[in-house]
Amino acid sequence: MPQDRVSRLVTLYEERASLERVEGDTATQAASWLAQTKQDLAGVRTLVEGGSYRLAFNAAYDTMRHAAEVVVQAAGGRVTSAPGGHEAVFALADALAGDDSPQAFSGSRAGQSRLRRHSLEYISDNPVDVNKADAEEVLQWATDAVEAAELFLTRSPSPQI
Repeated sequence: MPQDRVSRLVTLYEERASLERVEGDTATQAASWLAQTKQDLAGVRTLVEGGSYRLAFNAAYDTMRHAAEVVVQAAGGRVTSAPGGHEAVFALADALAGDDSPQAFSGSRAGQSRLRRHSLEYISDNPVDVNKADAEEVLQWATDAVEAAELFLTRSPSPQI
């Protein structure tokens, strides 16, 4: 992991009040959050199988974000609810996971799914829809993110922010 990239991102997001450091047994807290995230992933699969593609897409995005939060939590941080928090958690998780999990938290995946989810969640002048292929794609991205978070938790010692 390029530590200078992590350090730059930590500084940036702390200055924006988007990141706070946490103390305590962050590994145990992250493992608990990962267990819940895995259950959510199973629920997303059920939504796809049931044809609820919009709900599946939204839930898959949230599962990706939760997996990113697992990585940040394990590293001793927590992204706040300040504006830009979703972008922050993905950028930090991507930097922390590094080469072990390329693309799992990448800006392109996170950005595409975040923007589409936003369009699905809120009334707009340009409504969008999703189909089975869209839902399955973001489900795969969520699966990759959960696997990356799980891999990150196996590192000893886990990289810290």
